[in-house]
Amino acid sequence: MNSRERKRRLGVTLLELVMVITIMGILAAIGTARYGRSAYANFGAQGEARTVSLVLLRAHRSAIKTGDDHFVQFNAVSPTRATQYSLMRRAGNGTTSLVEGPYVLNADVRVTSSAANLSFNFEGEAAAAYQVDFIGSGQNWRVNVVPITGAVVVSQVAP
Repeated sequence: MNSRERKRRLGVTLLELVMVITIMGILAAIGTARYGRSAYANFGAQGEARTVSLVLLRAHRSAIKTGDDHFVQFNAVSPTRATQYSLMRRAGNGTTSLVEGPYVLNADVRVTSSAANLSFNFEGEAAAAYQVDFIGSGQNWRVNVVPITGAVVVSQVAP
């Protein structure tokens, strides 16, 4: 093989590139059809649990930072399914204001909260022991808030 022929074969032809992309698309379509919405709901439950836990931590830290009570407000209390939540601030004079949100929860995940308002005081303490459950089609997740420390714990629970 001379150097001229070798130089021509260093690249990839357009036909080869189109064939590879087509095969990858077919494999992706098969994978999506096989696992369907149930797999996405399981990933969604875990993702929603982690997202809500981060908002709870933000409320905890904001309460310490500003000296005002902060709380995460769900639009429904267990056993009713929650569809959205917001991060709120309660000032010293009792007025409440929206800090972030409202955030819409994934429709494939059933979310129930033990309280409508998950509140943290100026020292970062939770007002009560809170529990938020995230139910996917095969995996369930739970976010617990410890009352005295305000610690937020995310764990997988049996379906």
